[in-house]
Amino acid sequence: MPAPIDLRKVQHAQWLAQELSFSKAAALANLSQTAFSRSIQVLESELGLRLFDRGTRFVQVTSAGAKWLEHAADVLAKSNTMRALAQDLADGDGGELAMGASLLAVSGVLSGVLNTLRQQRPKLRLRVECSQWEVLLEHLLADRIELFIGYPAMLAADPRYRVTPLAPQPVSLYARNGHPLAACSQLSPQHLVAYPWACIQMPPEIAGSLRHLLRQVGISEFPIQMECDNQTLLREALLCSDTLVLTWESWLAEDIAQGRVVELASRIQPALPAHLLQLQCAIVQHSHRTLSPAAHQLINLIAPQSQPMP
Repeated sequence: MPAPIDLRKVQHAQWLAQELSFSKAAALANLSQTAFSRSIQVLESELGLRLFDRGTRFVQVTSAGAKWLEHAADVLAKSNTMRALAQDLADGDGGELAMGASLLAVSGVLSGVLNTLRQQRPKLRLRVECSQWEVLLEHLLADRIELFIGYPAMLAADPRYRVTPLAPQPVSLYARNGHPLAACSQLSPQHLVAYPWACIQMPPEIAGSLRHLLRQVGISEFPIQMECDNQTLLREALLCSDTLVLTWESWLAEDIAQGRVVELASRIQPALPAHLLQLQCAIVQHSHRTLSPAAHQLINLIAPQSQPMP
C-alpha cells in the first residue's frame, strides 16, 4: 500500500506554485530555503512525479504538476474544513446534536434549556425528536440520536445504558373550571371514577398503584378512556368536556394561573401516596459511547436538575 501523502508537503507545493519562488514560498512555510527545497524534493520522490521545473533563476509548474495541484487544492480545502469542523465540534459555537425528548421533557426539564444551548452555540445544528420514550429508545439503538430525555424506569438496571435520573415532575388530576367536581373541597375515589379520565401515557407503576387503591374501595374499573400523545387534543378534552386529565402540571401552568383549570388530586381522601403524584424523568445514553461536545454541554445545562440513583 502506498504511503499516505504528508499534507504539509502538499501545502508547500501549493505555495511554491503560487509564488514561483523558493525563497518566498519558504517564508510562507516558515522554513529555511534549504529545508523547503528538501520538502519539495521528498514529495516529488514519494509521488514519482516531477511537479516543478526549476533552474537557477526560474521555477515553473510542469504540465503533470498543474493537474496534480488542481486536486491537491481540493484536498487542502477539505483538510481545512475538517480542521475547522473539529475545532467547532470540540469547543466552538457550532457542532451537531441529535437528541430525543418525551413530552414530559419538552414542557418540564427542557424548558428554556435548548434556547440557552443555542445561545451558547449559535451555529449548532440541532435536531430534536419528540415522542414516547419507547420510540426514542429505538432511535437511540439505531444511532439516530445520541441521547434522550424521557421516562425509562426499567432501563436503570440495563448495563447497555447510562441513566441519569432528574428531579421528579409534579403530577396531578385536573378538571376544567365549572366541572361538577371543581367546587368539591373533598373528593373520594367514587367521585373520580364517575367521570372519564385521559392522559398522555400512564407509567405502568402508577397505573398499577391506582388500580390497587381503587380495588381497596371496591372499584374494579379504571376509568381511562383516552390515551393521546397530542397535548392539544388532551387540552381540548379537558376544557370542553367533563374529562379529567392526569398529567404533569408544567404544561397546564398557564391554564391553572388563568383559572381555566383546577387541580383535584390534593382534595382526594384518603390522600394519594406521594409517589403517585410525581413522574420520574431521566437522561438516557449508551453506556460506552463518547458523546459529542454539544451533548455534554446540554447535559451540563440540565445537571442542576439531576439527582442520585435511588
